Amino acid sequence: MRRFVFWVVAGFVLFSLGHTKTASAASGTMYTWTPSKLYKSSTGTAYYKKINSGTAVAAYGKSNSRYKVKVGGKTGYIQAYNLTAALTKKTVYLSSKLYTTSSHTKYTSVIAVNQKVYVKESANGMYHVHVIGTNKNGWIYKSHFTKPSATSNSGTTSQMYTWTPSKLYKSSTGTAYYKKINSGTAVAAYGKSNSRYKVKVGGKTGYIQAYNLTAALTKKTVYLSSKLYTTSSHTKYTSVIAVNQKVYVKESANGMYHVHVIGTNKNGWIYKSHFTKPSATSNSGTTSQTQPLSSETTSTQTTTTGGTTSETQTVSTSSTSSATLKGLDVSHYQSLTQSSFNKMKSEGYSFVIIKATEGTTYTDPEFYTYYKYARNAGLSVHAYHMIGNSTTTASQHIAEAKHFYNVLSQTKAKTGYVFTGYAFEDVEETTSNGITATWWKNSAPVCIGYFLNEMKTLGQTKVGLYADYYDWTTYLENNTGFWPSDTKIWLARYNVTLGTEADVWQYTSTGTIDGIDGYVDLDISYDSDF
Repeated sequence: MRRFVFWVVAGFVLFSLGHTKTASAASGTMYTWTPSKLYKSSTGTAYYKKINSGTAVAAYGKSNSRYKVKVGGKTGYIQAYNLTAALTKKTVYLSSKLYTTSSHTKYTSVIAVNQKVYVKESANGMYHVHVIGTNKNGWIYKSHFTKPSATSNSGTTSQMYTWTPSKLYKSSTGTAYYKKINSGTAVAAYGKSNSRYKVKVGGKTGYIQAYNLTAALTKKTVYLSSKLYTTSSHTKYTSVIAVNQKVYVKESANGMYHVHVIGTNKNGWIYKSHFTKPSATSNSGTTSQTQPLSSETTSTQTTTTGGTTSETQTVSTSSTSSATLKGLDVSHYQSLTQSSFNKMKSEGYSFVIIKATEGTTYTDPEFYTYYKYARNAGLSVHAYHMIGNSTTTASQHIAEAKHFYNVLSQTKAKTGYVFTGYAFEDVEETTSNGITATWWKNSAPVCIGYFLNEMKTLGQTKVGLYADYYDWTTYLENNTGFWPSDTKIWLARYNVTLGTEADVWQYTSTGTIDGIDGYVDLDISYDSDF
């Protein structure tokens, strides 16, 4: 069985990259964008020598995660990650942080002006680079590769806007500043120096951080109560923005807007769908929140929240089911009691999915407590595990599966109830797991297969996968052969339509239930097994 799985995995990687060639015929010239070892085999650690970045190689067929190549008269193997079909050399014109991922949350070093780099790929307005002459790889903003224009006062380069409140510094590097400039202020922008633009505003010349300026400013209204996330990967949020709040929008990514909340000191990311004005109002004159629709038949349910506001929730049925079930997913971030779960049941919710684990060691501190409360309330209970690492090594994902399984296997001893639900792997980017666009493109289906297949091997018969709509439709939907065929699919899309088939749909992150403080993620299941 292990040999069969190996050949399936190897076959997929060959197919997905379009380089299925025999070793006797070169598939083309490729380049080492980062320094690379020339291994003696497709799997071992022994290698002949190290190959410099920017070296052209004759690439043959792929075996495991390495290409067979010929370089300098020597034949060996180089990791696929270290090769690129087209090599671009660029100059960094601004002092730049070298981020670990394209979500630009953590950086390892600062790259000096005029440094040369090789570029492999781009994502989220950033380039994935190797810093030539070093052992450094990472992500740098694309804007840092545009050569600044002259910094003289003789003419402005453009009119720009402060999308967030900004200090007007006295120099391009110091901390002393003249005054603070409000968000939404037009400035005459000159050339860029270090990480600041030289500007003229209100008759005063100084410097403003480039991050605080945008070439085109858009003002929008938030029409749904919205979480303000720290990044576009929407894993953590700092506050909740009220309905009808005005914001300035700087940019967009991953179906979200990067905003400043006008009249506050708050910046962050909000889902684009929350800026669409609802089409209907309730009888009381209060704006109703119409939940997203699937592409199938719809039905409408109306509930009363707090005895005043009518919330119209439109749900849908899939093509294989004539009914839907209401549910939600929670973790220790929600402060819940037994009465909270009793309230869920009384308001028509039939299932809950609770966070259990993350990585190879973390267990959610409220998992067993919430599991017991939910079962006491008569809810159907399922669990999810947050992927903790983007390595492509099978052992990491197998170790995570074992940790998840071990925690689930203790529910009887901890709560008095045996775990009988579905066990989902939550696959999304976080600030710690290092998932990038490259990982999604080259490794996601295989790594998911390692985890879910191991869960089955351990004895967990009901398994599932959680992913964002974009990642599912872009990377996973056509590559489902790596995990069990009966895997349930749970998708997140905060939109008016789901747009694809799924077993469970997470349609909002700002749901409310009377008697429960704060917001919760709400779900719809099209599967009666829930």
